[in-house]
Amino acid sequence: MPRRTSTLLSAVTILALLTGCAVSEGGANSLVFVSYGHGAYQTGQRTAWLEPYQAETGTTVTIDGPSSNAKLKAMVEAGKVSWDVVDTDASAAAQACGSLLEPVDMGAQARDFPPGTLTECGVPDAFFGMTLMYDAKVYRDHPPRSLADFFDPDRFPGRRIVYGGDPSVGTLETALLADGVPRDRLYPLDVPRALRMYDRIRPELTISSTYGDQQQRMAGGQADMALIVSARAYSLLADGADWKVVPGVPIPVTWDVLVVPKGTRRGEQARQLIRYVCTPARSAAFAELSGAGPANKAAKPRFPAKARQLDFWGSDMADRRVLSNVRWWAANRTWVAKAWSDWTTG
Repeated sequence: MPRRTSTLLSAVTILALLTGCAVSEGGANSLVFVSYGHGAYQTGQRTAWLEPYQAETGTTVTIDGPSSNAKLKAMVEAGKVSWDVVDTDASAAAQACGSLLEPVDMGAQARDFPPGTLTECGVPDAFFGMTLMYDAKVYRDHPPRSLADFFDPDRFPGRRIVYGGDPSVGTLETALLADGVPRDRLYPLDVPRALRMYDRIRPELTISSTYGDQQQRMAGGQADMALIVSARAYSLLADGADWKVVPGVPIPVTWDVLVVPKGTRRGEQARQLIRYVCTPARSAAFAELSGAGPANKAAKPRFPAKARQLDFWGSDMADRRVLSNVRWWAANRTWVAKAWSDWTTG
């Protein structure tokens, strides 16, 4: 989903943040929940999680946004934390655990998440599959059928588009899978090899700074083939765009997590909210509204037909799912993000 700002804040911005521009900390029976701003994703969180929680517990939940790792860091380091629960990416949470984030003990609920996805400070709340799509009007009788086709402009001429803000969403994994790297040998990622794959399509490639921009360009006929996260793919299809999902290809899977900033005065209330939203019923309700994959393994969302083709948790998808190695990304994301940024701007 829309990734949070990860660059360092300027001194002026930090000063403004810490002198009154943030959401008020509120009282003991209140929480500040931080997400990405307007859109189906945050609307789903409000409807499926926060409004029912308020009704059941009497806790007032205020939504702030957009989620920003840099802003969270500034709050914690200044000792002025006004956020209680923050939606962020899994590898960033693993990287900041203990320094900026507090542990979240999920108790018996820990078994409800896919193996390897729950970390000490990050509780999964939404999963995304990197999806290969194409414009049906362009590739009528000769559609792409493999990840390799995305990187083959000779056999499949046309304009490509990817989201460029964060390479940890499956962008590099997709390139390596397309180049024949086995699923069980992806990590450690061969970043230069992945970038060489993108070199093949550099003249045809548009790199979007946001998911919203990517979706708009696809809907507006400014791209012919795309790698896009499944929740955005669902939004595109739900809006009636004439795009198709390429079936039968490997799907790198990433996820977002809910975290508790270090220093919040309402840490235990924040953990209670996290445990609530991760129950099967709440997880399923959010998945249905947002198009994201449910975090709880026991959740049974009732997806419409357009979303079912994007459901990478289906029993027939086990040999195609490729879960991100969050701990590898936590240890390497700084230099990998720089390498990706240098490539995209070079």
